[in-house]
Amino acid sequence: MPSRVFKLNNRMRENLSTMIMSVLLALIVWFFAIDQENPLIRQEFDQPVPVEVLGLADGTQTLQDLTKRNVFLTLRAPQSTWQNISLDDFSAYIDLSGRGPGSWEVPIIVEPVDIDVTVVDQQPRQLRVQIEEVITKTVDVQVEIMDSPAFSYEAQSAIVEPASVTVTGPRTQVDQVHSAVAEIFLRGARSQVERTQALSPRSTQNLPVDRVNVTPQNALVVVPIVQRPGRKEVAVVVTVEGQPAPGYRLTSITSEPGTVILRGSPEALLEIGGFVETPVLNIENATGDVRERLPLILPANISTMGETSVNAVVSISPIVSSIPLTRQPIIQGLNSNLRATVSLSRIDVIVSGPLPRLNTISPDDVRVTLDLSGLLPGSHVVAPTIVSPEGIVVDAIIPQAVEVTIESTVTPEPTGTPATPTPGGTIPVPTPTTTPEGSIRPQKVLG
Repeated sequence: MPSRVFKLNNRMRENLSTMIMSVLLALIVWFFAIDQENPLIRQEFDQPVPVEVLGLADGTQTLQDLTKRNVFLTLRAPQSTWQNISLDDFSAYIDLSGRGPGSWEVPIIVEPVDIDVTVVDQQPRQLRVQIEEVITKTVDVQVEIMDSPAFSYEAQSAIVEPASVTVTGPRTQVDQVHSAVAEIFLRGARSQVERTQALSPRSTQNLPVDRVNVTPQNALVVVPIVQRPGRKEVAVVVTVEGQPAPGYRLTSITSEPGTVILRGSPEALLEIGGFVETPVLNIENATGDVRERLPLILPANISTMGETSVNAVVSISPIVSSIPLTRQPIIQGLNSNLRATVSLSRIDVIVSGPLPRLNTISPDDVRVTLDLSGLLPGSHVVAPTIVSPEGIVVDAIIPQAVEVTIESTVTPEPTGTPATPTPGGTIPVPTPTTTPEGSIRPQKVLG
């Protein structure tokens, strides 16, 4: 009896072993089939994953700017999964919980959202982070003038509001800040410059300091600009006489330069108005710009800082006007076997340009054409084309389109069955008969 039980147990163990081997073999075959159909692929992910900062204690700040830190990943995933992997499928961060001021080596934790994706490598694996206490201090606002005012002018001491600002950030960075600087460009100003300017935190070497915040970020800067004693800037006035030629008009009077710097005693300069004049320039019957070098008329004991004459420029332009014209349209591009009939024999055109040119326009200068190239017999609406000389502008065409009827000039050949001649060589012509109403009834010609 014990022998039989022992044999039974051995048989059961053998059967169980066989079943387990069968299951394992089936799993191996299944995994092999799946891998053949959708194999696992290992390769680098083509996008850097941003690293977030978590757990930073209140009142502290990293010395480094970690907002642009990324981690590069090497992944293993099924081939079908690779097609849908994106940045949203990963969470990369460093956890600074429980870490106070000091230097730390912190691991970068990467967590894929898809369980089929495995991170097999990452670069870098950790970051060195310097955590510092956040402090605040007050610094003065300084104005840095970047260029100069106009010639013979000078900038006085700038006025700035507020006079001081607060700087907040990591202790190491805040300790470097010596002032907040507002850079001002005068750009040849001749009067007071007033601007709201952004402030830049600077060190004692006047170098920018990053990783700190300035409050407020802007300041109002006023830079008074005054003229140097004994000098005065005045405008140049060019006086003209005469009238341009008929059909022309005076458009502008300028000088190069338009202003000059005078030098003299304060009393003498005070008596001078805001300008100096040139001798009279004659423009009688001018048909174009008049240019001439003219001296300046200066009072006694007054001189200029520079040349004592200017280039006077008087601009003369033709008077622009407009006139109506009536033209007969000219046919162009019509096939030689076609004939065209235009619904309108006259087309009105309004043109504008210099009046002297308009007064001399001839019929050949402005023409109206109708381009019928490629058009077949029938009725067509064609837009006129205006041919005008250079300097003449077409303002309107009335009407903007005309109807053109095209007909063929080729006579079509007769068709049908010819009548059979009589023995005498003539073709019999049937005698028409009269209907009861008195009309003529056509007769058939018998062949």
